[in-house]
Amino acid sequence: MDISLRAMRYVRAAMRAGSIAAAAEELNVAASAVSAALDRAEETFGVALVTRARAKGIAPTSSGHVVLRRIEDLLERYEVMLADGIELRSSLSGMLRIGYYAPVAPAFLPRIVAPLIAANPGLTLSLEECDNDAAQAGLLTGSYDVIVFVADLPVPQIVAETLVHAPSYCLCPEGHRFAAQPSVALAELAAEPLIILDRPVAKTHYLDILEKSGRRFDIVATANSTEMVRSLVGEGLGCALLNMRPAIAFSYAGSRTACVPIGDNPAGLTLSLGHVAGPRRRAVQVFDGACRRFFGSAEGRGFIVPALA
Repeated sequence: MDISLRAMRYVRAAMRAGSIAAAAEELNVAASAVSAALDRAEETFGVALVTRARAKGIAPTSSGHVVLRRIEDLLERYEVMLADGIELRSSLSGMLRIGYYAPVAPAFLPRIVAPLIAANPGLTLSLEECDNDAAQAGLLTGSYDVIVFVADLPVPQIVAETLVHAPSYCLCPEGHRFAAQPSVALAELAAEPLIILDRPVAKTHYLDILEKSGRRFDIVATANSTEMVRSLVGEGLGCALLNMRPAIAFSYAGSRTACVPIGDNPAGLTLSLGHVAGPRRRAVQVFDGACRRFFGSAEGRGFIVPALA
């Protein structure tokens, strides 16, 4: 059984709106036409695409999320062809929803996406910061088209593509004795007052590193944002462990910091791009390529403090 492009548009609108009535109003058609399109799609694909509740509208099933992504990909390709002609099929349009768990993402994501927006006026972005688990869950439920996350333990349904491996380093005030050293030993770092980034994955990673020093360590503060950690370090409260550095040495407070490799600890975290298996929208493919090119460049590598060879 076939399903028309019009029916697919009705299905897309209904699943996005979570309501047959709202989709009908948006499309300026009868609610019965939207309902019939959903029924037709479920017959065609042989699975339930939505759950229906009289008072709560509709909600996509897990199969519905998969079908919706494929419908969106097909309709985007078709609409680009109609709008721009065959010679401009590579143009991008619509909303690209990016979830990210990367503490210094504001330092590099704008540099990656700005050229995409400039070259494709029909493309809009939704950028949402979240924790690592929420990023992966949002990708699987369709809240995000693509995610930037720490993929050391990815959910099996997610395809992870490594962007860069970021060794852990010591952040210290500019005037600290460590700032004049080529590296710092883990035991030296553990002897300093410490400020810990209290974020999922990161906190456990940093505590594991400090445990390997074999000595007691003193945590004087925790903070759940990288910029707060950097500001506390800049004011001389202690040193910290981090994995990526921003493009500037100044904190929000205006104090300078220094990034020093840890000489006897090669541990780090892997920043990856995540997407679901199967067909991907062109916007996701182009964003993927832009991310990989950026982190393969000298500019992208500048966000990493290399481990000592």
